[in-house]
Amino acid sequence: MGYSGRYHAASLVAVFIALTVGILIGVGLADDVVSSTSQELEDSLRSNLDDAESRRDALATELNRERDFGGRIYPALVSDRLFASSVALVGFDQLSPEIAADVEEALAPTGATVDAVAVVSLPPDPDALADAAPVRLSAARRGGEGLRRLGRVAGAGLSGGSSTLDDLRSTLFSRFSGELESVDRVIFAGGIPEELEPEQQEDSEALVNGMLEGAAGTSSAVVGVERTGTDPSTLAPFSEAGIPTVDHLDLVAGQVSLVFSLLGAGGDYGVKEGADSFLPELITPTSGELIGP
Repeated sequence: MGYSGRYHAASLVAVFIALTVGILIGVGLADDVVSSTSQELEDSLRSNLDDAESRRDALATELNRERDFGGRIYPALVSDRLFASSVALVGFDQLSPEIAADVEEALAPTGATVDAVAVVSLPPDPDALADAAPVRLSAARRGGEGLRRLGRVAGAGLSGGSSTLDDLRSTLFSRFSGELESVDRVIFAGGIPEELEPEQQEDSEALVNGMLEGAAGTSSAVVGVERTGTDPSTLAPFSEAGIPTVDHLDLVAGQVSLVFSLLGAGGDYGVKEGADSFLPELITPTSGELIGP
C-alpha cells in the first residue's frame, strides 16, 4: 500500500507538472500567434487607411479644380443675363442666411438686384388676415378656400406690389424689407413647419398654395429653391403649382439653374429624387444668346 500510495502521488505530481509546462508553452505560443495576427491586422488597416487618405486627397483636389472651374466660368455664362431685373426673395416660415447668401451670389454677375425680402408667417392667423384684407376677402376667416383665395391675391401682388398686399403686409409677413413696385421676378424658399396642429396645417397649406398659384399666374418668372442639404425637401408644393425648382442652390450648377429658370427655363433641376435634370439645357440661338428650354 505504501508503494502504491507513493506511486500514485508521484503520478499526480508528474501530471500537474506536465499540465503546468503545457499551459506555459501554450500561453507562449498563443502570445506569439495573437501578436503576429494583431500585427498583420494593424498593417492591413494602416494600408487601407493610407489608401483611403490618398483617395480622399485626390477627390479633394478634383473637387477644388471643379469649383475653381465653375467659379471662373459662371460669371461669363450668366453675365448681364438678368440686367436691370428686380427680384423679390420670399421665405415661408423662415429664410436662412445661407439661402439669402446663395441667391445674392448667384445674381451678382447677372445684373439683377434683390429689391425686396420677405418671410411669410406660418401658421397664419386667418382672423387677423381677414380683418386686414378688403371685405371681398373676408371669407379667409374660415380658412380653406377663402384663405387660399386671399393667398392668390397676395402671391400675385409680389410682382409689382398691390394695395391689398400693402394692407396685409404687417399681418402676412413676420419680416419685410424693400419695395415691390419694380419686382418682375420672384424666388421662393422654405416650407410649412413640421408638427403643427391639424387646423394650423390646413390653414398653412391653404395660404402657401394660394400664394404659389397667385405668383405662378402672373407674367413674372417664379422659382422655388433649396440647398442640397435640405431634408426633407420643401419643393413639392412649388412643382405642383407649376413653378420651376432648384434643389442644389449651394452648387454652381444650382446657381446656373436658378438664373436660367428666371430666364424662362421650366422644370425641376438638381440632385434629389424628383429632379428632371441636373441643369437646364442651354441652347445657343443664332444671336449667340444663351437661353433655357
